[in-house]
Amino acid sequence: MNNFTNMEDIFDHMFGDIDYVDSMNIYPFKIRCGVIKYRPPRHEFFQWIKEMGANYIDPIFKAELFNPPETLTFVFPEKYMSVHEEIEFMVFLKDHPEVDKIKQVDILTKSAILLSSFTSDMIRIITWPDDKNCVGYR
Repeated sequence: MNNFTNMEDIFDHMFGDIDYVDSMNIYPFKIRCGVIKYRPPRHEFFQWIKEMGANYIDPIFKAELFNPPETLTFVFPEKYMSVHEEIEFMVFLKDHPEVDKIKQVDILTKSAILLSSFTSDMIRIITWPDDKNCVGYR
């Protein structure tokens, strides 16, 4: 059993081996994207983190100042976006007036559309041993 003390520890555990070289060539910040393979967004594991980042989405699309933290974390942000917004999300984030304050972006998603914004080196497929109990496990 892992003893995590904060969200950073959890995300570091899931994404820790991602090499940032490619993301720094594409975006002005580091990117780590986790793809949840089997668990649905309504799984109990996500109940306490499922709203993370939702409050940043509108300011990003509207180019509003919001004094972002150095690390922006989004959990299933696709729940709050249209398909067109998912396609453009990283462009708007990259062009945001406060982008220089952002050092890293962590995203947990199930969206193939969001994934199209990243190279394979920025992405980790995340599974757990008890995924065998999830619908669709093979």
